[in-house]
Amino acid sequence: MTSDLVLTHYDPKKTGKSCIGPFTLWARAVLSHTFADGSERPIAFVSRSLTRAERNYAQIDKEALGIVWAVKKFHAYLFGRTFTLVTDHQPLVSIFHPQKGIPITTAVWLQRYTLFLAGFQYQIKYKCTKGHGNANELSRLLTKQMHVEEEEYDATHVFLMSQIDNLPLTSDDIKRETVKDMTLSKVFDAVMRGWSTLVCKELTPFYNRRTELSVHQGCLIWRIRVIVPEKLRQRVLEEIHVGHMGVVKIKSLARSFVWWPGIDHELEEVTKRCTGCQANRNMPIAAPVHPWEWPQRPWKRVHADFAGPFEGKMFLLLVDAHSKWPEVIEMSATSSEQTIEILRSVFARNGLPEQLVTDNGPQFIAHTYKRFMEANGIRHTTSAQYHPRPGGTVRSNL
Repeated sequence: MTSDLVLTHYDPKKTGKSCIGPFTLWARAVLSHTFADGSERPIAFVSRSLTRAERNYAQIDKEALGIVWAVKKFHAYLFGRTFTLVTDHQPLVSIFHPQKGIPITTAVWLQRYTLFLAGFQYQIKYKCTKGHGNANELSRLLTKQMHVEEEEYDATHVFLMSQIDNLPLTSDDIKRETVKDMTLSKVFDAVMRGWSTLVCKELTPFYNRRTELSVHQGCLIWRIRVIVPEKLRQRVLEEIHVGHMGVVKIKSLARSFVWWPGIDHELEEVTKRCTGCQANRNMPIAAPVHPWEWPQRPWKRVHADFAGPFEGKMFLLLVDAHSKWPEVIEMSATSSEQTIEILRSVFARNGLPEQLVTDNGPQFIAHTYKRFMEANGIRHTTSAQYHPRPGGTVRSNL
């Protein structure tokens, strides 16, 4: 492929048989000279692998990317000169045709590609895949077991073809119900014959979009989305919701195919009624925990909690919020009476605190414990039930 028996030198002065110029660019990618006798010889071969993100592109996007990348690669050879662009993806012939306007339904990135190619002088042609041997030969080498004349289908191809026969709706279904629907039949008539200045309230959503409405195969179309009659909407909602993808994703999916007034609200109601969607939805963001105020002196506020069992024993932990001084007392039992005895001993050494913070353990909410707090003038504060985060001061300081 790199010998002088195959390649030819680039010469902008050579004239070719083609009316557009002597250069031909084959997608994926071969730049070649077309000589006066009709023969063609390559100037250079280039190729590259797709990135991880590009592998997820649709096939038309991959084909368009290959064309634009090839033009950029051979920019020095092609800019300011006429050439022929050859592709084996026929839809791109209309999208990238230099003499045609960009279709309104073309994706944004394909429109950007078209604007880029507008800076070159070229003519685009379609040639089937079998005619792209110069660009595809190395990626599609024939083996002894392969037969070109026999078309083989893999399992994926068979599966996709089988889905066409099992579609939940067809254009004939929508066409039939559109004529029967009282509202859409009026819209259909208005699109075909023209809108009047006075419209009823039920036609207002369609009237506001009247410049973007069209009819195809008897079906009403808004931009690229089919307007579904009311009788078939529940079936469409069930089909969109079948994957339980959540309200954001099913809205995105619906916006690619169907529309009717209030579809977003109906999709939200479907996900709200679905127990599977509610069980797997993202949890709301946790509210930030308000930090404790810094006490002005030692032993003003004390935090208490139990730890264990560790090696068969339990421990009562007390931490001074001002000095972070810890008190760790080993306990054989964690009853309310024994907890009060331990607290009496600690308070006798360090003094009575103004406030004691605990969780809602049974020892700290017992009646005897409450009487002990009231008798000593200590304000007892507990954390919120089933929300232990505010009570993590003890463990975080040890």
